[in-house]
Amino acid sequence: MIRQEFSVAGSPGIEVRIESGRVEIEEGAPGSVEVSVDTHDPGFIVEQRGNSILVSSDKTQPWLSRGSTFVSIKTPVGSDVEIAVASAEVDCRLHLGKVAIKTASGDITLDRATTASVKTASGDTRLNGTEQALHHTSASGDLSVEDACHGSVTISTASGDVRIGTCDASLVVNTVSGDVEIGRFSGRSGVFKGMSGDIDLGIPTGTSVDLDVNLLSGRLNLPEEGSERLDPVRHMTIGAKLVSGDLTISRV
Repeated sequence: MIRQEFSVAGSPGIEVRIESGRVEIEEGAPGSVEVSVDTHDPGFIVEQRGNSILVSSDKTQPWLSRGSTFVSIKTPVGSDVEIAVASAEVDCRLHLGKVAIKTASGDITLDRATTASVKTASGDTRLNGTEQALHHTSASGDLSVEDACHGSVTISTASGDVRIGTCDASLVVNTVSGDVEIGRFSGRSGVFKGMSGDIDLGIPTGTSVDLDVNLLSGRLNLPEEGSERLDPVRHMTIGAKLVSGDLTISRV
């Protein structure tokens, strides 16, 4: 077991690199980073480099000899985090700054981040929210986001469903298979491309929408026109190219 505590200034950088196991990051006291590692790797690295903390397996050791590793970190709110794992679960329970995560397999759970970039081969991703930008790429696994505010959201997935509760950002979604559901979309533009799967969009009442839709098979479902025509309070463009599946737009 490794336990170390480091003094840092402001919002430090945290870098974690392991093969398998689990990574947990939670809120700690300002000015301090606490690291606990449960590992069988005799050369495991935990060290401070300037205002950044490196937590990493010893790459010179055979992969099987290192076994599974459990990493627990307490760091100040707003820290920047970079995580690279082969097969491990990632759980971040605090408001972070810039987040970059790469995994081959394993579920990812994030609280909130200023920006988030996630690349995963398989495993589900759950995110409470981003403030400026979200970029998510996956081969398989579901993506669930409660709140994507402002900026831009780009999502690319081979298989798996995409669910976003509220989105006030420019949105681009590319899927091969899987359904897409946006509970409340109020961004300036949304672009959707897919091979199979349905797309459901909830758009606030009082929105003027320019549609550019190409459906090879499937239906376009629009809300019925209201009895009273009001001046729109917002304007957006929606573009969609789907091979199969329905596009449904509802008022919310």
